[in-house]
Parts: sequence; C-alpha cells; structure tokens
Amino acid sequence: MHHIYNMADEKDNPCAGMAETPDASRAATAAAYVCRGSGHGTGQHAGTAEIDRQAQRLSEWAKISGAVVFPDYFTGLERISTTTAEHEVFFRPADDRYIKRTYPGTFGVTPETKGRQKAASPAFYLQRISAFNRIFDGDIKFEGVTHGKSLILGQHGDQPSIVISQGAIRPADVRNPHPNETQIADFMRALGFEPLPGSYYGWERAADGVCVLDARLDNFILSKDGPVPIDLVVSIDNPASA
Repeated sequence: MHHIYNMADEKDNPCAGMAETPDASRAATAAAYVCRGSGHGTGQHAGTAEIDRQAQRLSEWAKISGAVVFPDYFTGLERISTTTAEHEVFFRPADDRYIKRTYPGTFGVTPETKGRQKAASPAFYLQRISAFNRIFDGDIKFEGVTHGKSLILGQHGDQPSIVISQGAIRPADVRNPHPNETQIADFMRALGFEPLPGSYYGWERAADGVCVLDARLDNFILSKDGPVPIDLVVSIDNPASA
C-alpha cells in the first residue's frame, strides 16, 4: 500500500501565514500557540529545550481547543507494516485515508541539505505540512494531538504526538508505482523549482525561497494523472543561504 501525506496570521508570530483551508487554519492556530513566548529557534533549527517547551504548549493547546485525540480513535484501524521513521501509520477504510501519528515526544525530522537528520519541533512540523498542502495542492488534514509513552531516554509521562491524515493515492501501475527521475524533474520544474546542488534530493524555488528535500523516487506515486509527491520535507527556510 502507498500513502501520501495541512497556519492563521497572528501579529508578531514567527510561525504564521501559510494556507487558507480549515485544516491548515487549525494547524496555524496550533503553531501560533506553541511559538508564543519564544522569539527564536521556533522553526527548523530549534534545540532540545525549545522542542520540549513547544511540546508542552502543544498539549495545552489541544486541551484548550478540544483537539485531543483519544486512544479509541485508533481502535479497529489497520496498522500498516511500512510504518516510517517519523510516524506510525494506519489505514481508515471508512474514508479511504491513511492516518499518521508522530512517535510520542517527537515531531518528525528535518533533513539538512546534506542529508543529516535533526529532531524537528512541533512548529516546524506544522509549518511543513501546511507548506506541503499549499505548494503541492495536498489534502493533509490535521486531526489533532494524542498522547503516549515516549521511548526517548529522559522523557517521562505521556508525551504528545501530532495526528494527520491523507487520502490514498492509486498508482497507475501497481507493479511500478513510482515515477522515474525525469518525470520527477519535469514535475518539479513545472512548479518553478530547480535542483539544489549538493543537497539531499533537494529542490528550491528562487521566487519565494521554498526548499524541498528528500524528493526521492519512492516519495512519489505515479498516478494516472502524473507524479504525486509524498513525505517531502517542505521548508520556508532557505538552506542555500543558511
């Protein structure tokens, strides 16, 4: 099986301002809340202390906003064996969507241009999925926040996870579900991107400084309508100038 992978403006909010759909707006509200109180380190390059602070704020926001996802939400869902390094993945047949939850206390990773991975902050994760939806016309839905026991040493008690969902993508040919490099290059260039030299499968768009990393063959599905991106890391930070 294959799957694919959604902020409101707020004054002085370093995390604000990406998309317009209801789910993206909800993600924006959450991002604004977790960022509040810190004027730096809120994005791609946040340190451990800032990630922990944001995680606590994320839990607070979920309770205040009625966005807590309880354990019975996952009851009866098929757990996909191809669970990733960033998420546990489930399938919900009722609406043909894949459900992804980050591991408790973690919020994905941020590959740098050379491929080295760092722990991502909640704010960056929310920015990342919002940017993905905007750039690639994606349908990621921010389902809410759940809690569980972390496997990270030093983390105690229940820790938050972000829960998202994505519609299933049907490959045109199940025997060859992924596009080739030429098809990916044509797809990315049609959106104004050019390869980012020396990066980890990276592309950047000079017009607005958007950077896409991890654009490997298996992070796309070749549907009957052409390549559909999955699991790409989209950032508004421009690593070419970092």
